[in-house]
Amino acid sequence: MSTILALTLAFALGAAFPTAMAQTLPAPPSGFQSTANQASGGNAVEATKANDTMSDCFGDPKIRFAYSWILNPMAKNYVDMLAKVPADPASTRPMGGYLDEPVSKEAYKGGVLEWRKQTWAVIAGHPCKDKTVIFYNAVWTGYVSDKLIGISVDRLYNSKGQGQGWIDEYIEKVKGALNSK
Repeated sequence: MSTILALTLAFALGAAFPTAMAQTLPAPPSGFQSTANQASGGNAVEATKANDTMSDCFGDPKIRFAYSWILNPMAKNYVDMLAKVPADPASTRPMGGYLDEPVSKEAYKGGVLEWRKQTWAVIAGHPCKDKTVIFYNAVWTGYVSDKLIGISVDRLYNSKGQGQGWIDEYIEKVKGALNSK
């Protein structure tokens, strides 16, 4: 499953299932600026921040961190099925021409966590010493009773480390917010 597909699917499924009473989600991690919040249901947050370790040579595609939930009476079944489906194979994406490949996919903290790696070629003649740029992306999909939860981090430059920390922290925060109502 592609990096953003799980959250996109969650929003698409939201159209098929009515949203429950608004439940407040936690604020994004420190340093992130919110760029979207589905205020009508209060069930989605998207935020961005700079890649602190990225070379100026490449510009600064911002890290994107998003989390959401939707009411879905089949949430547990969906996560169980997702765990059984293999990760999408490596492929070169036509838009942008980057290589997208699986890193890992595993059952994780009551859901499924998938990491992918994108390798972008540096434009020929560019003054950068590196010939490629590596980004990591992750999606965790889980549930709390009848609520499907999605958490994603995209465009982590050269390392998964901090992104894993945010995912771990927000699995607990989002579950806690949904359990408190």
